[in-house]
Amino acid sequence: MTTPQSQGTPEAGPAPRLKKIVPPTATPGAVWLTSLFAVALIALGGVAIRDICVDQKWISGSGWIAAASRWIGDLSWQAWFWAVAIALIVVGLFFVWTAIRPRSKTHIALDGAGTVDGYSPSTWTRKVDVARRASAVARQHAGVTRADSTVKRRKVVTRITTTDEAPADTDAVRAAIAESIATVLPKHSVKVKTVTLKTPKSQTPPPAAGRPSLPEPIVESDTDDETGPTEASGSTVSTTKEVHS
Repeated sequence: MTTPQSQGTPEAGPAPRLKKIVPPTATPGAVWLTSLFAVALIALGGVAIRDICVDQKWISGSGWIAAASRWIGDLSWQAWFWAVAIALIVVGLFFVWTAIRPRSKTHIALDGAGTVDGYSPSTWTRKVDVARRASAVARQHAGVTRADSTVKRRKVVTRITTTDEAPADTDAVRAAIAESIATVLPKHSVKVKTVTLKTPKSQTPPPAAGRPSLPEPIVESDTDDETGPTEASGSTVSTTKEVHS
């Protein structure tokens, strides 16, 4: 009798009945064409049901399919049929190409992400995520106020915004981005475009407005109401009253 321990450790490799891991791909283009054909067939079925109702005298009217068939049967060859024939050939070739065209890849494999049952890679990312990573790395450098990145077929383009007072080091930004995406896009080149904003010159502030001066006091003579004491000489001394506003 043998035990699992006596049988030894099984060799690493793909598990049985496990499909090989393939990169994620976009939806086939034929899906959209077949969807349009399905809608057209549903519409044609609705027309057929209507013609059946007309034939059974359930509704009034004339059959559309029968009238279209008679119109096509009565047609004779015309010169403009050549253009229609060529157009139909082009459309048919387009349908064939759409059906056999390989689906575009939507994700990028990450190197060194490990294996799953002997298959590698097992982790994928999108181009938009790589662009976000490049922008985040660029914004970490001094002098970079804004960064936007785009991943193209052969290169990664990053646009950074800086100021003329504290400009960013473009070479350092490019090297940092290249290092951050080396494991994902090792063959892509990195291009950094710089937009420099001019800092407005400082202006001397206008002098502070002084406190408004108070109006001059109004002096009124009040000889009629108030009369001072009479001196010995008999003359009267008038008093004054100040009114401040």
